[in-house]
Amino acid sequence: MSDQFQFTRPQALTLTAGVLQLAFGWFDLFGLDPNYHVIQIGVGALGVAMAWRHDLARMYGLLLLLSFGMLSFSLNELTTESFLEVRTALIGLVITLARPAKRAQD
Repeated sequence: MSDQFQFTRPQALTLTAGVLQLAFGWFDLFGLDPNYHVIQIGVGALGVAMAWRHDLARMYGLLLLLSFGMLSFSLNELTTESFLEVRTALIGLVITLARPAKRAQD
């Protein structure tokens, strides 16, 4: 055990994804529907909150994959929002499948 607090890769990816979702939700970079901004801010805040524990970070990735993956499969037309849904589902897949870093040899 180390006295330092270290993030695993899924935790770092979850924190990064959460902060980026917050930023994209706060700043109107893509000219999205205002309701979608609320969703991005909520998903980003959830990511920042869940990044502090490894098991919660994995659960966040699984939630992104399942929820936004199901939304992307129900697409009828290709819009900016649908592209962002597919992107968010892929981010969830990466977080879910990311392996924690191996412990360094002393």
